[in-house]
Amino acid sequence: MIDRYVAELDKALRGPRAVKADMLAEARDGLVDAAEAYEESGLDRTSAEQRAVADFGPVDIIAPEYQPELALAEGRRTALLICVVLTVQPVAWWLLLTLAGHGADARADTDYALVDDVVRWTGAGAIGTALAVAIATGAGVPGVRSLGARRRLVRAAGFFAFLVCAVFAVLGLLLTLYSPATDSLLGLTGLPMTALLLGVPLAGVAVAGRRCLAAS
Repeated sequence: MIDRYVAELDKALRGPRAVKADMLAEARDGLVDAAEAYEESGLDRTSAEQRAVADFGPVDIIAPEYQPELALAEGRRTALLICVVLTVQPVAWWLLLTLAGHGADARADTDYALVDDVVRWTGAGAIGTALAVAIATGAGVPGVRSLGARRRLVRAAGFFAFLVCAVFAVLGLLLTLYSPATDSLLGLTGLPMTALLLGVPLAGVAVAGRRCLAAS
């Protein structure tokens, strides 16, 4: 009975696996303790588990009480992922240009320098926004304590993740087109490397954004 109940609760919740596993383990421990207490009072094991589950409450009522914490954890994880991806990208581009022999004179090209400046400022703003979201979802900031405010914040984190993917996919493509290291779009320093260095991380950000919307 307890195992079935915990399995149903697991299916009803959406969020990071580690956080959800801790929640489910805590719920299961509480149910087991309650069942053991009922056994000591004279009930058989089956009746004791049924009584413990009944006292705990139906899944459709309990799950919404657990979900906000999972949603905040998902939003925080997404925000931190955005910070990591956007922090690593400038280093990855610099290494790519350096390996291609254009590290020192890359910004000599006016078009490339313009796009590079846009990437720098946009990236800094996105990292700052993501850090603010990570702090708000992890520190219990006033104004983000109600259920409605938490859901809005997590949904905002999800949509922000999609916005980051769209903006930096376009900027990455422009950097590739204007890069002095791009002799051929299908070469090592062309679109294939852009897809590897930028496309794969941004795909991870998009998945995280979708999970935010599902958890909220």
